[in-house]
Amino acid sequence: MTNRISYIFTPDAPEPGAYSQAILVDMDSYGELIMAGQTGNIPGVEGEPVITGGIGPQTTQILQNILAIIKAAGGNVNHILKLEATLKDPATLNMTNVEKGKIRGRQRVEFNNAYRKFFASHGRSIENKNMPARVLTWVVEVPLEWPTEDTQIEINPTKVIIY
Repeated sequence: MTNRISYIFTPDAPEPGAYSQAILVDMDSYGELIMAGQTGNIPGVEGEPVITGGIGPQTTQILQNILAIIKAAGGNVNHILKLEATLKDPATLNMTNVEKGKIRGRQRVEFNNAYRKFFASHGRSIENKNMPARVLTWVVEVPLEWPTEDTQIEINPTKVIIY
């Protein structure tokens, strides 16, 4: 078996740091796309700032960035099989579990609304039973956050198969 590797880059997604936006591995009958995590940075804008407005707009921007990379690799939105979303936890140590739950509940609603709307605009929905698998976790700090940014979420496309 001869696997071919292609490094994917598109100006339609944020400029990568010391990593590739994605790597496409040709597995003969399909391609496996290994992608870097994405934040809500706006490509093509000076300094590529994080979009303002919180989790909803950032979720939409991230999914647009992910889709731009997938398209650059020859795929489409239907090739997204699994995503892992990491939300910045606004809760503090001195909050009760009830208070933390309320805050996280609001975040989850905002994330889910943007997530569903994005995929619905591409023909995928809960009703059609064709949404990607997903993991959702909270962290103290989003790994890719810069000190000057208000990054609320990062999404890692963990399984993208192009056939």
